[in-house]
Amino acid sequence: MPQHSRTLLALVSAAALAAVALTACAGPAPAAAPSSAPPAAAAPTPTASTAPAAVPAELVVTSSGVELYDSVGALVDSFEWPDETADALAVLELAFGPAPTPTVRIGDSGHYSDVEEYAFAGGFTYFSAINLGKPRAEYFLPSSVQVDTGEQINGVSIRTAEGLQVGETLADVQALAPPRQYDHPLGIAYLVDPEVPSLVFSADEATDMVAAIVDPDGTLMRIIAPYPSQIFF
Repeated sequence: MPQHSRTLLALVSAAALAAVALTACAGPAPAAAPSSAPPAAAAPTPTASTAPAAVPAELVVTSSGVELYDSVGALVDSFEWPDETADALAVLELAFGPAPTPTVRIGDSGHYSDVEEYAFAGGFTYFSAINLGKPRAEYFLPSSVQVDTGEQINGVSIRTAEGLQVGETLADVQALAPPRQYDHPLGIAYLVDPEVPSLVFSADEATDMVAAIVDPDGTLMRIIAPYPSQIFF
C-alpha cells in the first residue's frame, strides 16, 4: 500500500475512535418535560356541624303523661303513666336535673301499691308504683305527678295541657268549665283535660284527667295527674 494511503487510513481510524469515545462519555439525554402539571389535591369535604342540644323550657302535665318542650315549642321528650320508672326519670332529669333519692310509701295492701316518691327540689314530685305483681299497664295508677309551684324549676315552667299553673285563681280554673269536681282535703279538685271525653260522665267506666286543687281562699295550689273521672271505691 502506498505511503499516503496508509497515512489517510490512520487518520480516518483515529477520527472514528474519537467519535466513539465522545459518545460513551456523554451523559444520558435529559428527560422530556411533563406535558402538564400534576392534578391538584382535592379539597377536604367539610364536616357537618353538630346542631346545638335542645334546651328544655316547658313541662306540660296531661291526662295521659308528661311532655317536655323547648323554647320554640318543639317536643324534646315525653313519657306516659305506664312507662317504666327509668324512662320517666330520664325525661324529668332533662327538665330538672339529677333525680333525688326516692323514699318509699307503703301501700294499703288493697287498692294502693307501694310507691317510690321522687321529690325534685322546687315543688315537683313523681310517684311510681312498685311491687305490683302485674304489668304496669294493667294497674290503675302506675305513676303520677304532683305540682306544688307556679315558679320555674331549673329554668323550666310547668303547666297543664289547658294552660293552668299553680298560683292562678278559681276564676281561671272555672273559665275552662271543668266537667267534674270532688272534695279534696286541701279544698276542691276541679278536673280538666280528660283523656277520653266520652267517659267523663260514664257510670261504669272512668277516664284519666288532671286535677286542679283550689284551696278555700280561691287559689290553685296544687296540680295532680292522673286523677280518675269516677271514683268507684
